[in-house]
Amino acid sequence: MKKQPEITTQTRKNLIEAFWRLYSQKQIDHISIKEVTDKAGYHRSTFYEYFVDIYDLLNQLEDEVVAKMKAEVI
Repeated sequence: MKKQPEITTQTRKNLIEAFWRLYSQKQIDHISIKEVTDKAGYHRSTFYEYFVDIYDLLNQLEDEVVAKMKAEVI
């Protein structure tokens, strides 16, 4: 069964939004994957389909922000 791109995009977005809500309240080393997935409404295994760990999630977000900034400058 093939994954539907619009669903996988939304799932990733939901995980990221849950992470941001937690990250705005506490330091990254105090955020667990379980907290993120519970807040987003997914199972831990879903998190690992998109990210290696919490730091990978943060790194991906940083890369996206930098890419958007570069695109606006160019």
